[in-house]
Amino acid sequence: MSKDHALNKAIGKRIRSIRMMNNLTQENLGDMLGITAQAIQKIESGENMITVYSLIILCEKLSVSPAYILFNKTCTERDVELSFETMEGNQKLHLLFRLLLYMSKVENEKYREPLEALIELLDKEE
Repeated sequence: MSKDHALNKAIGKRIRSIRMMNNLTQENLGDMLGITAQAIQKIESGENMITVYSLIILCEKLSVSPAYILFNKTCTERDVELSFETMEGNQKLHLLFRLLLYMSKVENEKYREPLEALIELLDKEE
């Protein structure tokens, strides 16, 4: 898989996630962007790249940053929420356990050790 195709697929996956979190069909999103549902399907699958014009409209209408869509960089609380939704497999659990571990640093050894063991286990599975 070429770098361009891999990038298109990653961007398409984030666009699909945004669409689904907003309870939109491909047709709904296409209407919003002035393109066909088939064009949305090709963007989401990574076959085609979203145009700059469509990207701007998408970001404005659905309150998401271009940095999140293009580079998976979170800038706003909404971007963080969307980023979490696109995580796969153990990535979500890993992040949650790391957050719990961070929160448990309040001098409570009782909770830290089991959390560290879970994080270590998840790291081995990835």
